[in-house]
Amino acid sequence: MRTRLLALGATCVFATGAVAADLPIIEPIYSTPLYDWNGFYAGINAGYGGGVFKHPFQLIGPEPEGEVGAALVPPGPGEIIFATGSADVTAGGFVGGVQAGYNWQWNQNVLLGIEADIQGSSIDGRVSLNITDETGEFLPPGESADFDLGTRLDWFATLRPRIGWVNDRFVVYATGGLAWAQTTSSINGTIVGQTVIDESITNDRFGWTIGAGIEYALTDTITFKTEYLYTDLGSEQIVDADFGDGFNFSADSDVAFHVVRAGLNFQF
Repeated sequence: MRTRLLALGATCVFATGAVAADLPIIEPIYSTPLYDWNGFYAGINAGYGGGVFKHPFQLIGPEPEGEVGAALVPPGPGEIIFATGSADVTAGGFVGGVQAGYNWQWNQNVLLGIEADIQGSSIDGRVSLNITDETGEFLPPGESADFDLGTRLDWFATLRPRIGWVNDRFVVYATGGLAWAQTTSSINGTIVGQTVIDESITNDRFGWTIGAGIEYALTDTITFKTEYLYTDLGSEQIVDADFGDGFNFSADSDVAFHVVRAGLNFQF
């Protein structure tokens, strides 16, 4: 009897082992954690910018003797507007700088942030004016008034909130906010071959900016971004000069520009 029980037990052990050997081995599943965009970051960027810099101008001349209202509506007694218009130039140049900010990731797919940046710039544009008088009332026949105007964007800075959509390591976002910049404008002018003005003026300007971008996490701490910004710095007067003999020249500088740039951010 004992022999039969031992034999039966051995048979059960071998049978159990055979069934276990036939079962598939289930590998453990490890989920990759989603990228965490929360926290501070800082980085560098470089790109190209440009736009149409406008220079609205007005040249006032002495009212010709015996002629009342010979040109446009006179701005003052004894003077009339000899020439008016806008001298526009396509400006362009490179930009580069640094940025820093903070991100809040909400509900995995929404990114809220704030970013500040400052950029050096070589964006510059110049334009020349040649003003003649076919009537001979203001200038001698064959003579002209010539002005060379230019505006350079020295640097600019922005402070912008960001809002974006997150897909793990990828973010697409919109941004916009305040802009602050410094521009240098210069003007050189001659009337009938004689220099009447040669000046430059530096202005601090304030305006607004808006744009969009995409950002991708290359590693757990380094991200790469490309970004577009449009910035409008408004208008500033750059010259209002009297030349004697009843002549006055005034001009403004209207600055707005586009920037496309790429950069790296380092999270910490």
